[in-house]
Amino acid sequence: MPIILCIDPGTAHTGLAISEEGILAEPLDTIFERDIDKLVGKLTPFIARLNPEKVVIGQPDHGPLLLYARQLKDRIEKIYAGEVILFPEDLSSKIAQSKMKQSGKNSIQIKKGEHQTAAALILQEYLDS
Repeated sequence: MPIILCIDPGTAHTGLAISEEGILAEPLDTIFERDIDKLVGKLTPFIARLNPEKVVIGQPDHGPLLLYARQLKDRIEKIYAGEVILFPEDLSSKIAQSKMKQSGKNSIQIKKGEHQTAAALILQEYLDS
C-alpha cells in the first residue's frame, strides 16, 4: 500500500504525518529545527526508513512560509526520487490547536503535538481531495 509522508514546515517546528494506506492520516513526529539545510538532514532518515511513494508539503497562501515551502521542496527533490507535492494549507496549526483543545488535551500536550497534528490535518485534506 502506498505510504505518503506529509511535512508541515514552520519557522522553528516542522510537523510530520503519515498515511500508510492512503485513507487515514496520522501524526508522526515534530522536528525542532530553524535552518532549512539541517531540517533536510533530519528529514532524510524519515524518508529513508518510510520509503514513501509521495511527500506532501503544506504550503500557505501567503507569508514567509510560502517561499520556505518551495525551497524545502527543491531541497527534498535533490535527495528523494519520488513525487514531491506542494499542497495548499492555511491556519493548520491554529485548527490543530483548536481540535486538540476540544478533545481535552492540556496546554503542554497541545504545544507538544500541534505541529504533527497540523501535518495530519493537511495530509487528510490531501487524501480527501
